[in-house]
Amino acid sequence: MKRKICLVLTLVLVVFALSACGKADSGKKTDDGSSQPQSTEKVEEKKVSGIINQMGDYLVLLTGDGEYQSMDYGKGVSVDGFAEGDSVEITYTGELGVDGATPVITAISKVK
Repeated sequence: MKRKICLVLTLVLVVFALSACGKADSGKKTDDGSSQPQSTEKVEEKKVSGIINQMGDYLVLLTGDGEYQSMDYGKGVSVDGFAEGDSVEITYTGELGVDGATPVITAISKVK
């Protein structure tokens, strides 16, 4: 009988302890992700020249050093008027040649 009483009292104490942990954060304002992060960091834009090797959902550029670089199109970037084989200069953000991080094209222009 004493065991049952001790067990019940222990369970009640555990429930109170766990419920007290949950209440500590209930008064704080939660971030629901609706506010946009304030970024003070400027994104560095770089330029690279080369020949368009492939166009589709992304662009493949053959650079002057013989490297193939895959790049995503940024907002507002249009490749209308460009064709595979065109010599271009691309302004981009990100890093070339880094696995898992595809550079994003911010501007593209033909080179004569």
